[in-house]
Amino acid sequence: MFRTTCLVLAVAAACSDLAAQSNSRGPGYNGGLTDVGDARAWGRRGAAYPGGEVGVSFRNTLCNPGSIPIEWQSAGTSTTAQMLEDHPKFSFLVAREINGRFVQISDWSYCKHAFLSTNSPGCGSCVQPPASGAQLGVGCSDVYSNSNNGSRVWLGPPAEINPWLGTWSHVNSYFDAGDPAVGGPGSSDGVRSSWYAGADEVRNRVTIREADVGPGLVFQIQVIHEGEPVTNRGDNIMSRPFSLSYNAGSGVWGANTTGSSTYGTLLSRWNGATVTTGQNGNDDGRFAIAVKVTGPTNGMWHYEYVVHNIDNFRGGASFTVPLCSAATVQNVGFRDIDQNALNDWTFSRNGNEASWTAPGGNAHRWNQLFNFWFDCNVAPNGGNATITQADIGPGALTFPVATTVPGFLPTLVVPGGCGTPSCTLSADGLPTTGNPNFALRIETDPITPFIVLFSLPGVDFPITPQCHILIDLFAYGDFGIMVTDPAGVAPIVTPVDPTWPDIQFQAATFIPNPPLFGLLGLSNGLNVRYNGSNCP
Repeated sequence: MFRTTCLVLAVAAACSDLAAQSNSRGPGYNGGLTDVGDARAWGRRGAAYPGGEVGVSFRNTLCNPGSIPIEWQSAGTSTTAQMLEDHPKFSFLVAREINGRFVQISDWSYCKHAFLSTNSPGCGSCVQPPASGAQLGVGCSDVYSNSNNGSRVWLGPPAEINPWLGTWSHVNSYFDAGDPAVGGPGSSDGVRSSWYAGADEVRNRVTIREADVGPGLVFQIQVIHEGEPVTNRGDNIMSRPFSLSYNAGSGVWGANTTGSSTYGTLLSRWNGATVTTGQNGNDDGRFAIAVKVTGPTNGMWHYEYVVHNIDNFRGGASFTVPLCSAATVQNVGFRDIDQNALNDWTFSRNGNEASWTAPGGNAHRWNQLFNFWFDCNVAPNGGNATITQADIGPGALTFPVATTVPGFLPTLVVPGGCGTPSCTLSADGLPTTGNPNFALRIETDPITPFIVLFSLPGVDFPITPQCHILIDLFAYGDFGIMVTDPAGVAPIVTPVDPTWPDIQFQAATFIPNPPLFGLLGLSNGLNVRYNGSNCP
């Protein structure tokens, strides 16, 4: 009975794993990074500093903490060797925070094709595998130095790799074609063609624009194994801080690794951000979203999103964030990893959604960070962003990723103000119980007397087409007469009572040449949703 139960459980586990990924080799197939470091600057190219580019590389150590050997077949050790496909591939990415925005500053860097396992001790008890250097044994390790990871003989384009399945085809590959391409049958015969680097120390290595170098550099290395289940990929990515310094006298770059290695997307290095992940069911890989929300400033929150395509092969074609239908959106932006403004994603607002859409040829591919940002008068709340896939393939066309979205509209501006100078009414903070700092904010001319009135919402009494009284003058309250400061601003701190309903406010200013009753100018109305939690 015991053996039968174990067999049933084993079969169920295997079936579940196979359902999760079509080419999974099962839960025992598990390769993971244990350390990254040793940043190296190889050289520079291009215009005079800082108008050029610098090429860099890094070291990583890989271990097999699983229960079966990892395939480590050679990508070809000479120009005549047949290229085998089932070996680890390492990708590289560099990012840093610039003016509060966490951005990728490296190119879509070429990936390392590993060619031999040394099966060294260092990850426990190393069991030598049956195929020797063509496999990584259980408990064994292999180190790829920054020199090895910077060798262009083994660096190939990331676009050729399916990061979800871990597959790569040697026929018609970059190695097959050669560089410069040999042309003719030699470019597609599955046999490695020749490659020549020339004098360029940057070409095919991790490339960074010198103008983007600064404090807070972080690099990431990710390993891809063919057939590794996604449940074993928690140790496939490591990141670490480093620095680059330029010697103007010698014209040489230097590199220094700092800090310590940590697992997971390097988005976790962005201080203050919340990072979440999601994927296209069991059919394709993962995207991570880091979000940071600041404010409100003058009633507007600033939303910064960084999206990392971890291992999704079909790529992203659009990024959509839900909105309240009455939301105001402004200061919209986008950043990808190139300098071509003509292929930037375009923004559109459609009712209760804000979307960025890719043009042809600039999908969000794996091992890339894309940035999206905007200001909004809607406060942050939990919700789902939506990613649309760029290519046809297994899985859904779109899928959600849980994140922070503009989901709580605490105030609603009601038009109707009039007068010269103009007067605007906004809010700072959230009108929720426990927030003693919630305040209204009036902006008009300096040293201007004003009064703020409030009543239940729903009143709209037009005096002229542009000038509306938005307060119930038969049932209202006020805060007394106040005066703006020399900058023309005044905060009005209001209490927050958990029993309050929505309340509408409007300011009246005592100004020269008043439009209303020969006495007053009016601000817009501001409907404040006390203790709300979502869109109205």
